[in-house]
Amino acid sequence: MSKYVDVHTHLTDTSFDADRDAVIEECARLGLEAVVVNGTEPQSNRMILELAEQYPHIQPALGIYPVEAVHELLPVDYPRPTCVFDVAAEIEFIEAQAAAKTIVAVGECGLDGYCLEEQTYVAQEKVLEALVDIGIRYDIPVILHTRKRERRCLEMMAHLGVQKADFHCYGGRTKLAIAAAEKHGWCFSIPSNVQRNEAHQKLLKSLPPECILTETDAPYLAPERGTRNWPGTVIQTVELLASLRGWHHAQAADQVWQNYSRVFVPQG
Repeated sequence: MSKYVDVHTHLTDTSFDADRDAVIEECARLGLEAVVVNGTEPQSNRMILELAEQYPHIQPALGIYPVEAVHELLPVDYPRPTCVFDVAAEIEFIEAQAAAKTIVAVGECGLDGYCLEEQTYVAQEKVLEALVDIGIRYDIPVILHTRKRERRCLEMMAHLGVQKADFHCYGGRTKLAIAAAEKHGWCFSIPSNVQRNEAHQKLLKSLPPECILTETDAPYLAPERGTRNWPGTVIQTVELLASLRGWHHAQAADQVWQNYSRVFVPQG
């Protein structure tokens, strides 16, 4: 049976409250040997650690979402719900977990130019630099949100000397992604909406094979618009990868698993 991986999912989302355990158990049944659940703020970060204690295939990644990272700068009438917390204290908590080797990655973290205005950019970058520093010092990957700030995030990762990175749901220019992957060996995780997204299909077909990972961003970005996504849909992405590359399904699954193991699993 092939091994599968979802390197970016949000199983702490309230949409899973009614059946979270059943979903996690079904993941294991289908061969998802690693489901990397990403945190965005204190509550989800701690819930992820609890899930990882219950289920061996749940791999924790703790982070601070860009919007949450600059919550103090948001206008009173900001349209999206945000969590108010001590960002510096949460960075310290994430570092403590990295030191204790309880997490496999730092994320979700990054830059956002879609939901956030330019006056937040400096503050966003300050938080991102602190989180990336944790990844570098403890030799674990950073899982990056880069919406509408793709080029700047690529520049920052190069400047900071990041070796292990996964660009989640990358929406920038394909040529930039390919060049970054070839030069730095960074990975790009392709979400399950690739079935209806030509840009993501181009990445699946054109990236160096060793730089491709699979993700869902569940409950978002499902293969079918308007439905709740879940980690099991990475299998469809692997099928598409095999089709686009002219590979057997097992070859595609094995390539993605090897990529995950190289970046996320401690060596030695």
